[in-house]
Order: sequence, then C-alpha cells, then structure tokens
Amino acid sequence: MTAATPSTDTFPTVVRDDLGRRVRIPAAPRRIISLSPSHTECLYALGVGDHVIATDSYSDFPPSVKAKATLTCWPRPPMERIVALKPDLVVLFTESSDIVDQLQRLGIPVLKYFPTSIDGAYRTLRSLGQAVGRQSGAQSLIAEMQQRLRDLELRLRGAKPRRVMFELDAMDPARPFVAGGAGLYGEAMERAGALNVFGDVHSPAFAVSAEQVLLKSPEVILLGDSSTPVNPQSPAKVAARPGWGPVPAVRSGWIFPVKSELLTRASPRLIDGIREIARRVHPDRFPTGSPAPTRAR
Repeated sequence: MTAATPSTDTFPTVVRDDLGRRVRIPAAPRRIISLSPSHTECLYALGVGDHVIATDSYSDFPPSVKAKATLTCWPRPPMERIVALKPDLVVLFTESSDIVDQLQRLGIPVLKYFPTSIDGAYRTLRSLGQAVGRQSGAQSLIAEMQQRLRDLELRLRGAKPRRVMFELDAMDPARPFVAGGAGLYGEAMERAGALNVFGDVHSPAFAVSAEQVLLKSPEVILLGDSSTPVNPQSPAKVAARPGWGPVPAVRSGWIFPVKSELLTRASPRLIDGIREIARRVHPDRFPTGSPAPTRAR
C-alpha cells in the first residue's frame, strides 16, 4: 500500500463521524489515541503514525505500533490513563456512548467509526483523513484500494463461484460461529468470487450445527479462527468433527486457514484479505505462488 502524503488541509475543520456527530478539530492533531486496531492501521497508512501516542492492546500493525499498544480496553477503556495522556484526538470503534460523552465534556475531540462495508471503510478513511490533515492522502489510499478491487474483478471474470463457509470462531466446535450475509465478511466473500453458503442469513455472524453445515454442503471452508488464543482450529480438527465427514470441503481437503485480521479491520489491508479469499477459492486464477489444497490428516 502506497504511503499517504501530507496535504495542505487547513484547520479548524469539522468532521462527521458514524454517529452523525459534527466534531470540530481545532488544529492538526499531534497526540492521537486509537482504541481500535482498524483505526490504528488507518492512521499509520495516512502517514500520522508518529502522532499516535497510545493504542488499545490489540493494535499490532504495523509492527512499530506494538510499543504503544498499552491500553487494555476490556471491559472498559482506562479513562484516567487516556485523559492523563492529554490527547488532542481519540478515535473509537465500539465503545459506549458514555465514553464519548465523558471525553466530550473534557473538551477532547472524539470520533467514532464502525464501518460494516467496503464503502464504509472508504468513508472512514476519508473522514479520518480530514480529521488529521491528510485528505489528499486518504483519497490516494481509497483510489488504490478501488483499483486493486477492479484488478481482482478482472482476474476472476468468468470464474464459477464456489460454495464457501467462513468459520469465525469454534470455541465450541459443535456450534461454530460462521459469517452470514451482512457485514464485511459477507461482502468480502462476494467480491472474492465466493458463494457464501450462509449468505441468506442477514447477520454478520451466528452459530451453526453440523447438520446445517452438511445441508449447505460447502465446497471450501475458510478458517478465520486458526490463530485465535482459545481453541485455534486447523483442517485436521475440522475433518475430525463428528458428522462433518460427508461435507464436500472435508472430503476434498479444501479447508484453509486465513488471516481473519485482514477482514475484521476496515483498513487498506482489507483488500489483501479479499484477495486471500480469492486465492483460496480460485487458485487456478492465481497460478504463481497459489496455495494447493491442504488435505486434513
């Protein structure tokens, strides 16, 4: 991804976030706190990583941010620590409205973004770019993302969609959570030439049984839970689940781990995640360095 270049944006500026709030940013932020890995990645991609002073503990990309990932935000962000750092901008994702209200009362500009689509990712980049004085850089990043999607669409033209199940969490392997038709996962699968077998369920994620998986007969299973801290899954573990033997993806060995963080974060790397799905589902369209099916043993 091409690094964003500084723009000549002027301040003060007024930015609209995903709550519909119009937030005044009096000057170019120099002490930014991000409480979301997605927003952290966006800030670095926009070229203002040097002004990020702290992030939530899950922010891990780019690697240079890890030393700043000191804020444990579960079950609530550490407000005293955040305020003590004297930020001039705080960027949130899922935090409750009382956190927003508290920061506002203290005079700290706070923006909340929770994109659930690719277009939403573009809007977040555009708005965040305005907030940090990198509007032209944001437009460059968006244009590059759009071009990469167009290139992928051309590569997949004419490919027959394969029936795919995207597993998100199998802490309970008998009732794993899978991607539904709503949210980033569902759209990413569609753009990658995959037919989401649970796309008829209008939910970002929900639990399914072995019977439901067998009924849907996915040809490919993607494991977004292969590196989770609790009960990570593998092709072999999936193949060994009771009742899963007849599933076409299990019979053929088309079960692949994928980097779920590329798809949960609405950052420029989202396109990398979509391309990874496409490579797994349509390896014939990626002849150089394409992964072969990993048969479960």
